Amino acid sequence: MHQIAQDGVTFNRPVALNLLGLAMGNRADVLIRSGAPGRYALRAEGVPGPLMTIEVAGEPVEPPMELPASLPPGRPFLDERDVAHPDADREVVFHADAGVFPGAFPNAFRVLGTNATPAADPHGDLTRDPAYGLFDPDHTNHTLRLGTVERWTVRTDETLPAHGHPFHLHTNQVLLTHRNGERLDPPIWHDTIGLAGGRPGESATFLVAYEDFTGRTIAHCHQLHHEDLGMMQTVEYVAP
Repeated sequence: MHQIAQDGVTFNRPVALNLLGLAMGNRADVLIRSGAPGRYALRAEGVPGPLMTIEVAGEPVEPPMELPASLPPGRPFLDERDVAHPDADREVVFHADAGVFPGAFPNAFRVLGTNATPAADPHGDLTRDPAYGLFDPDHTNHTLRLGTVERWTVRTDETLPAHGHPFHLHTNQVLLTHRNGERLDPPIWHDTIGLAGGRPGESATFLVAYEDFTGRTIAHCHQLHHEDLGMMQTVEYVAP
């Protein structure tokens, strides 16, 4: 199996892999070369049955199709200057606490970091206050100016057993440059970036250029009940 695109953006060349990691909201384009005749199962980790079954039959194609050595250009990478000297840095921390709320959904899923939603009671216990860090549609967490390039680091830090937290920023694709502090070569364009939870969790650093559109939207965890219980922030794109 060879991956040729991530979230709709073509790679420079096919990448060979045996296991494809997809977070909620991710998309991948892959090329598969059929082998010997037979039935083959496509499986996902943690899912008991196959997602689909592929049947290989018939006479082989002659001559065999060759994998391309390179691919048509996708979205260009950002300039190295932007990697070294972005216009601003932001940190987003996906955090979860157990037993904050009464009832069937006791856990609080929060977005902390450099632009956390203010606490309802800033003098209270910020690790237990049910209103601390919850989504407030009237509060703007991030004001993002068109024509600038910023560097975000998103990481997980939680006291619960590990949850996956796919990060998604609406409107603009992001260029993933580092995972857990290690630089990717080449970087990869994403719509959504999957992060493992727990302690220690994972971190992802990306660059994002704010282009074309102004207005209010959100950045959030792509697990629906996580965002509904607090892992969501408001962003506003503004004119230069």
